[in-house]
Amino acid sequence: MLGLLKSERKIWVTNVPGVILGCYYAYEYRKYCPRNAANLPGTFSQHVNAIFFIAIFTLLAAFGLSREAAASLVGMEGVVFCVLLFSSPLAAMRSVIQTKSAKSIPLPFTLVSILNCTLWSVVGVIEMNDIMVYAPNLLGLLASVAQLALITIYGTSKSSPAKYKEEGSVFLP
Repeated sequence: MLGLLKSERKIWVTNVPGVILGCYYAYEYRKYCPRNAANLPGTFSQHVNAIFFIAIFTLLAAFGLSREAAASLVGMEGVVFCVLLFSSPLAAMRSVIQTKSAKSIPLPFTLVSILNCTLWSVVGVIEMNDIMVYAPNLLGLLASVAQLALITIYGTSKSSPAKYKEEGSVFLP
């Protein structure tokens, strides 16, 4: 919505596929997830209700406020969600340090976050000069690098990487 409000094609064109894929992933998740699964904070219907509320709030802002005010409000909303998304794996930091295993931090998400945040930070600073674009992505980059550091230090198994022994040319836990 921010890209539309600011008439910034780079933002909305690149995010539309992500929204479509996100909806598809949620649909697939729901199809295979048991009704009372406890792996989400809250129920699936609570998540749907929250998404509905946020969408209504965003649309009301977009159509009820001046374009500039709406862009500012929707931009701040995006900043909050962007920072929450990229830093959410750090919620497991205490567990990672206690168990000396970064198994709970997804490496693919971390690597993609580093790439995504780096690119959006560069575009946000150099091309757009828009704090609503580069600020959350710089914070996301810091959080993602911290996650990668935890994965590097602790590895993704119960054994610390330092405890691996060498047998021939293959490292075994």
